[in-house]
Amino acid sequence: TSSITERLRIGSSGQLGIGGANYGTSGQVLTSQGSSSAVQWATPAAGWVHTATTALNGSSSLTLTGVPDGASHIRYLIRYMSCTSSTQPAFRVQKSTTGGSKSIITTNYQSYAAYFGGNGRSGSGATDRMDLFYGYTNQANNMFGTIDVYRVGTNGSDGTNYLFNHQGFVNYGGTLHACVQSNGYIELGTGTTDFISGAQFFNTNGVNFDNGHINQSYLLS
Repeated sequence: TSSITERLRIGSSGQLGIGGANYGTSGQVLTSQGSSSAVQWATPAAGWVHTATTALNGSSSLTLTGVPDGASHIRYLIRYMSCTSSTQPAFRVQKSTTGGSKSIITTNYQSYAAYFGGNGRSGSGATDRMDLFYGYTNQANNMFGTIDVYRVGTNGSDGTNYLFNHQGFVNYGGTLHACVQSNGYIELGTGTTDFISGAQFFNTNGVNFDNGHINQSYLLS
């Protein structure tokens, strides 16, 4: 009788193993070795990785994920964000463990958001999120901008920490009306192997987005 050789395995948590229990490490990708060899786990080369555009419309919350450990810079490009009625769009980060579990962080933010433009200027701080396009949340608005997430430190004695920077502008009913800015910071802890693997975009009062597109990119270095 012929023996059976295991080539690929899918574990109980959805993890993929090559030739058995070889599940690779967090952040590695599946790589072809051509037509005559088995696939293998490999660490992606340094450089920017760009993902497909994701639509916002039809829900009050969107979570983007898939950023591997080792990403030093994450960027979100926002175009034509708008909402069905008045609300406050906001941003939270997703934390991943080396074991693969993921969760949205809802506490311990240090953030401040502000606008300046046709209606003067104003601002406010938050500890459970970072507000986006602060003060310009009317249904008539279309919002454009970027969010940059910078990894500061590693899992050593200085801790794994992240800085956020959001800049943008608002088209208010067809009139270019204001510039907006938000800045934030969060600490994952000293000695931790956790890392940021994505982000959540949501409206604080549950109102739906009715338009908008977001691109997620990350830099491996």
